[in-house]
Amino acid sequence: MLNRRRFLLGATAVAAGGAAAGIGLDRALTSRSKPIPPVPLGGQPPGLPARQHAWTATLARDADGNPISPLFDRLVFFNVEGKPSAAHARVLEAALRTLERTYQWGPSGLLFTAGWGPGYFERSVRAPSPIPYAMGLSDFESPAIDDYELCIHLAGDDERRLAAIEAGLLGTAPLRGAGGPLDISSALRWQETRTGFTGPRLPAQRQDVGGIPPGNPVANSAPLFMGFKSSLRRNQASEDDVTIDAGPFGGGTTMQVSYMRLSLDTWYQNLTERERVARMYAPQVTPEQVADFTTDASSDPNLLNQAINHYGVIGHAQTSARARRNNKPLILRRDFNTTDGGQAGLHFVSIQRTIEDFITTRNAMNASSAQLQNPSITDTVNNGINEFIFVAKRANYILPTRPNRSFPLLPGCQTQID
Repeated sequence: MLNRRRFLLGATAVAAGGAAAGIGLDRALTSRSKPIPPVPLGGQPPGLPARQHAWTATLARDADGNPISPLFDRLVFFNVEGKPSAAHARVLEAALRTLERTYQWGPSGLLFTAGWGPGYFERSVRAPSPIPYAMGLSDFESPAIDDYELCIHLAGDDERRLAAIEAGLLGTAPLRGAGGPLDISSALRWQETRTGFTGPRLPAQRQDVGGIPPGNPVANSAPLFMGFKSSLRRNQASEDDVTIDAGPFGGGTTMQVSYMRLSLDTWYQNLTERERVARMYAPQVTPEQVADFTTDASSDPNLLNQAINHYGVIGHAQTSARARRNNKPLILRRDFNTTDGGQAGLHFVSIQRTIEDFITTRNAMNASSAQLQNPSITDTVNNGINEFIFVAKRANYILPTRPNRSFPLLPGCQTQID
């Protein structure tokens, strides 16, 4: 049996005076009247997982068995150039296969996903979007809602490699050692890039930015600017838990991307370590307990009423832990710190089965009803870490499976098994 999508992508994308891979177009042209060049599609290495988001098995583990995140990340945003066709899909798929042939799948080589936003489906495919547009999720945030059509998330342990890959995709510089075509600028127009990092020493080395007070308060051992771990495995959903069960995107997942600015002057200058622990985890948790956390941040949500009424402070982990299914978190976080624009920040990337799972988790984190029990707690004051993060941008994407990642649902290119 032949996968119709692969057949169409493998056909001649642009033929002089002919049709582009089964689509009634004489030439596949961009809005700049630039022809999309025919490119060799190339094969893929054997054994790649069907799920784009299948990263966990490639990650190293710490002494307690927690996965160690890639050190560096890069989010590259695009819009479709012109009217999309099978030629567009071929250019993107050829580039992604080039990356797969050039680098081993894993943080020592490269991990990446291609996610599509609601605007892609509505404008380019002329179909209802399988995901909603993002929105503000509290009274104290008013993020700009991104309307990019494609987000390519690159991750790995070599920061220069990620930058070189981006340059190759944008066609601004050739990628050394690339075993095939990589430039996607004829099919996709670059819009924005966001960069970041996570892991011990990296935040400390980059703390001379806005949002971090003077005096180098971020310790060398801190994997993130706020000083605490965020990747304990029992506080994360598994890849199985966040995978869509069935339908056109069965085997894929959804992705939410938020850019948050951090303001940590008060965090480090006015709060003791015990007070920071109370806000990050729960007021019932001590710094000594945090030092002993291995696979879980024990912040019992059943003690939330005690936190509200007795302590007048509630913890981020404590409130977020209320959003669970079968006692498991709903989202898998792949967030990382940033100094984009000279400002300390967080690119909060999460994957989940549905966007509603992210909304449920965010609403639990907001704990908006706590102030009804104790007026010393507001939407932000004494309410987890809400006082220190400011959501500037947000967007939703869907991550199809690997075979369907290039222009999903585009007429004439959709996956069909004959």
